[in-house]
Amino acid sequence: MTERTYSLRVGDRLVFPSWKSLFSALYETEEGKILNSEEGRAMIDSILGKIESLRDRNDAFHPELAMQLLADAKAEYRPGLPINDVRESIDRLFLGSNEFYSIYDIPSASNSFVSERIEHVLGICKDQFTPLNMYGLVPGGLHHPHDVLHVIRWGNIAYIVLGIPGFVFRANDDHYLIRHRISTKTSKIKELRDRGFVVLEKRCYLAHDTMTGDALKPSLHLDKWTMLEATKLNYVHPMFVTSPNQSMIMNAVMYMLNATMLNFPVKFLLLMSERMEHDRNKAVANKVCEKIGYYAGFQTDMDDQKVADCFAKTIRSKMTELINTWEIYDEKVGVNTDSEAVKAAMRLGLLPVPPLVEQLIYKGITEV
Repeated sequence: MTERTYSLRVGDRLVFPSWKSLFSALYETEEGKILNSEEGRAMIDSILGKIESLRDRNDAFHPELAMQLLADAKAEYRPGLPINDVRESIDRLFLGSNEFYSIYDIPSASNSFVSERIEHVLGICKDQFTPLNMYGLVPGGLHHPHDVLHVIRWGNIAYIVLGIPGFVFRANDDHYLIRHRISTKTSKIKELRDRGFVVLEKRCYLAHDTMTGDALKPSLHLDKWTMLEATKLNYVHPMFVTSPNQSMIMNAVMYMLNATMLNFPVKFLLLMSERMEHDRNKAVANKVCEKIGYYAGFQTDMDDQKVADCFAKTIRSKMTELINTWEIYDEKVGVNTDSEAVKAAMRLGLLPVPPLVEQLIYKGITEV
């Protein structure tokens, strides 16, 4: 029987799907059929069973899990050019003035190579550009305190997704992209040093050091880094870039695993998603009811007071708890308004909700 959760606070008679049941619903979609195998279902069930232990490791350095996760991987990996050939081709090509690259060795959890171009792009010595400095494992590193644990969480999840049966990942082509901030306080370039931080975009391409056949599992990845202009909305942005349909499914799975790891209730996401577009509680309630009618096929009623109560009594406190868990502050911060709750959800990767995931949630709503 499909697992569901019930709440009197969001529509008196509405029953909302759980994250586990949403994975089951995903298998049945045309887009998600690539996951609908006995092996694929079993692996995702196993992953969901391990989420709680991963949830408790928010301060763990993700590379220490990488070897285990890739060793257990059952996705199809298609080798491309060996890493030395890739390096030669990169060295022959012109990189933009804001770009450099590095090579990460998964078994040793360290960079085996960092391009000297980093000194021209960031004004940082290549010896400083280490995982220890990037991910907050040493004092005064390059990490941004509000981004670092998000990056680590997404890294854990990305390695999990890369191992799910049904997915095909092509070396030198498909990649994992993530944007986050790093400190430039030690930069030799005064303009960057004065900014305090910049946004880096990393495109991570799985690679290998020799050509040994189709069963090869990657032990390296080549990372192409691009420095971007910092904006006010500096949130950690991850995504997989592969073939169009697979990208959509991989990103949906990554989103759902993130929400599961954060232990965030499905029912509140719908209200927060509509709060991004509507200021008034009544408009939020009407839009949620309209989508329930369209996707779930029945009419329901939700008044503005229920929406207000959810934000004031539950959502804000949940966002306060999560932000203080996943961002590093000198003192505990509070989420005191609906708009602050929405911004916190964006930083946590809970908003915006991918369209496919939103449809699955609405289609899974029933009445008691």
